[in-house]
Amino acid sequence: MAAWRGPGAVTALCGALLLPPAAGKELQRLYVDLDGDSKVEAITLSASAPEPGHPSRISVRIGAAVFSEEHEVLPEGRIEMRAIIIDRQRSQRQLALTVQQPGDCVHHLLAYASRQLVPLLRIQGEDGCGLPRFAGDGVVEVVVPQEPGGRRQRYRLEAEGLRMVREAQPGHELQLR
Repeated sequence: MAAWRGPGAVTALCGALLLPPAAGKELQRLYVDLDGDSKVEAITLSASAPEPGHPSRISVRIGAAVFSEEHEVLPEGRIEMRAIIIDRQRSQRQLALTVQQPGDCVHHLLAYASRQLVPLLRIQGEDGCGLPRFAGDGVVEVVVPQEPGGRRQRYRLEAEGLRMVREAQPGHELQLR
């Protein structure tokens, strides 16, 4: 029993249980109430070390919930997450994950509900790695650089807050004379 005494042994045991070895290097930690239940979630962002010719695995973790994706990451490139508000009328918050890649940035918008991280929207190529603006009205407007003139697309957060739905673009009305 002497091996279990002392705060150092307990801390080491808890650390080994909470962070598995495959989790990667922790880059950032946030404490935010995402799901609106008045309890703060501990959110970690981690990345595997990039190997030449191989992508890095970027992971966001809240307890057992994980969002993970591979990205070609620039050395010393920007990888960060932020809590955002897509709709001020709701108690839920969302996460924005930004990953700088060669040539552009990728943003992932994520929701957290029922102990699950849910991908809402993947945005590629915003100018200067900046996030789109969130007016707080439930709509995200995204510039699509592949479109002529950088056309904008609008997405609305659905009622349950677990999906973004693309809004129809207003067409040119044909006027008959």
